[in-house]
Amino acid sequence: MLGEFKALLKHTSVYGVGNLLNKLVGFLLIPFYTHYLTPADYGTLELLDLSVALFGLAVMMWMNSAIVRYYYEYEDQKNRNEVIGTVLITAFLLGGFSAVGGISFGKQLSFLILKSPIYYKYFWILSFTFWFSTLNSVSFSYLRAKQRSGLITILGAITMVISLTLNIYFIVVLKTGLIGILYSSLITMALSAITLTVLTIREVGLSFSFGKLRDLVAFGAPLVVTSFAAFALNFSDRFFLQRFTNVSVVGIYALGYKFGFMLSFLLVQPFDMIWSSRMYEVARKPNGADLFSRIFRYYTLVLVAIALGLSLIIKDVIGVIASPSFRDAYKIVPIIALAYIFQGVFRFMAGGLYIEKKTYSIGMISAISLATNLLLNYFLIRRFDGMGAAWATTLSFLTMAGLAYIMSERVHPVSYRLGAFFASIGIAAALYLAASKISVSSIYLSAGLKFLIFLSFPLVLYLVGFFKKNEVEKVKQTVQMLWAARRWRAAALPE
Repeated sequence: MLGEFKALLKHTSVYGVGNLLNKLVGFLLIPFYTHYLTPADYGTLELLDLSVALFGLAVMMWMNSAIVRYYYEYEDQKNRNEVIGTVLITAFLLGGFSAVGGISFGKQLSFLILKSPIYYKYFWILSFTFWFSTLNSVSFSYLRAKQRSGLITILGAITMVISLTLNIYFIVVLKTGLIGILYSSLITMALSAITLTVLTIREVGLSFSFGKLRDLVAFGAPLVVTSFAAFALNFSDRFFLQRFTNVSVVGIYALGYKFGFMLSFLLVQPFDMIWSSRMYEVARKPNGADLFSRIFRYYTLVLVAIALGLSLIIKDVIGVIASPSFRDAYKIVPIIALAYIFQGVFRFMAGGLYIEKKTYSIGMISAISLATNLLLNYFLIRRFDGMGAAWATTLSFLTMAGLAYIMSERVHPVSYRLGAFFASIGIAAALYLAASKISVSSIYLSAGLKFLIFLSFPLVLYLVGFFKKNEVEKVKQTVQMLWAARRWRAAALPE
């Protein structure tokens, strides 16, 4: 059990650092974006990014889970290499056809998404970027399947430096505005994709199997619905906001969402990157169900704690780094953080369905959640604007997590302690509401008080009996050992 936790912690930490480095570019660029771009420009950039992401879900995202699943389907390296080669060739062809379509219909896409045909050059650039991203996605999925978290992190760091440098050059030095950001993304993605594709081909070769492609499609096709649902839950609110409000509201909402989304890329995604491959090994163990339950308990506790910490400091953070026109973005962050707690729960509980190859059930969950999200977006955004969008996202992820729990328990039963999970959310919410009443002029005093409130979170959990007796004893023993070691080192120092 301890070895499993250590392995998960190691890979999750490495992936977390990698994700942090990748997303760090976006956060480091916030001061530049909010000073060199208007809220309308920022909203336009958001809509462009989301449009490409939506198309990518249909073309490529279904392959990523299939790569990991079928890589572990085979024991010999020849068949494993053939899985990767098959997907790589397929990705190259699909990405190429998609790029040709994007260039050919650039003006039509510009009018459809941005309500004007004059931005067609944006879509030309995005089409080439998308082609490279399809190849990049396959190579990264291959590295995930091999659990090479360290290499992924190193590549992420290199990509971050290149992207940050190019963005600052185009935005600040050349003052090219929005199109400079798109050129920066194209160059960065091209360099990454070419390098990784060459390395991947050198390791696995370039073989193709129609039989394996058929198996990959059969496994991954239901996940297309899941991918669309994930997109809708994450991003469709921007399009509703554009329709019912204006692009400036989209820009402010997008900034707040970026901070709430931190919970996903700091913990949910890194954990999922290792858990999506390791869960198959854990499930084979005699005590697999117990391991699932205990890992879920600690994982969700960390999720809630990070969400609380983020919610406590976000108002001060946005006040420091963003221009005054973006200051209201902080209001939606706690709600979005709650949404991504539920997203983490869904991804974990859906593991049982992946293990039992019940991906059609995941497709069903996704379809129901997609319909729920679209309805909530329509009714809540019309009345409450950005806050309505945030709550629509949270309620939709809660629906998704609940359905995943029900369906997964039928085929892969695990005794989850859901009462303890919801208790931790309730306590965190109460502490956040108490902290929101703090109003002091000094930002340092405010930060100190909020830090004390954050530290009280585990104490309150202890007082209400969240932790088991053996867990408390282990913590006490660890503290005593650390204290004894500290005293021994102090005594060993020469006077």
